[in-house]
Amino acid sequence: MSRFTFSAQPNSHNSTDGGDYPERLKQFDQWVVTSDKKPMHPSSGWQKGSNQLTFEHAYQKAIEVGGGLAFCFMQDGPFIGFDLDDVVTNGRFTQEALDFVSRLDSYTEVSSSGTGLHVIAEGSFDDERKHRGPLNEAGHIEVYDNGRYFLLTGAVYNEHDDVVAAPLWVTSVQRDVLPPKQRFTFREVENTVSPPDTDVTPQQVYQTIRAYVKSGEHDVDRDVLSLWEGGLAGRSSESEADMAFISQLYYWGKADAGLMDECFRASGRMRPKWDDTRGEQTYGGLTIAKVCESSTDIFGGDYV
Repeated sequence: MSRFTFSAQPNSHNSTDGGDYPERLKQFDQWVVTSDKKPMHPSSGWQKGSNQLTFEHAYQKAIEVGGGLAFCFMQDGPFIGFDLDDVVTNGRFTQEALDFVSRLDSYTEVSSSGTGLHVIAEGSFDDERKHRGPLNEAGHIEVYDNGRYFLLTGAVYNEHDDVVAAPLWVTSVQRDVLPPKQRFTFREVENTVSPPDTDVTPQQVYQTIRAYVKSGEHDVDRDVLSLWEGGLAGRSSESEADMAFISQLYYWGKADAGLMDECFRASGRMRPKWDDTRGEQTYGGLTIAKVCESSTDIFGGDYV
């Protein structure tokens, strides 16, 4: 195991020109400024590429306001992030965590807490896997290539300062550590609903909703866009908003539970709780199952 020294603070910047951050990531206008890990610039709608900042803009803004600098993972981008959390025991990173770092052999930094590691590489998420999995020695790992951001510190670990393309290792690590995704099957739904459009993506669903809302010609509950962006849309709690959003996704996703799950993960409502276990299922799985048991109305149009 490896001892380490880490003195950088979450909102500190260790050079005047941002030289501590990977040059490969700087080429993409996928940056936001955060405060206490929450989006600050922009404060809402950060999931949209049009709202994200260039590195130079975000870096200077972070210095001005004393905020953190975060890189966003986008559906059409080449990057994937591995967040190894709480992987320090007795002042050392666990050997298990370091083995993953060695296999991925891409940009790695110590997280703001000093007890985790971020690894960013070029590759794709394995859609057959859950986003979160436990580690054997200590802590857990989360993996994302869309709809999330990493608060970066620039505290490079062990000279892993370049983002590299490692598709085979990216896939191998995911299969070794992430649990298989739960497959949703609801017989009552399958008996009453036509087969799902298996090639539909969350982006298509989102664009379709926006098009229907913008046209003003359809009776569309506009709350769905606010919920998609992470808002409560008048609900009294996050859980109530989750249920309302999944109810909307049942309609727009044509009762396809897998697509509903993908849309939720791509939305601003996605957070670790979605994958928390509840007995033999997850919080997300139970939420989707409950909606599918009580809903019937589905979108009958075509996706844009």
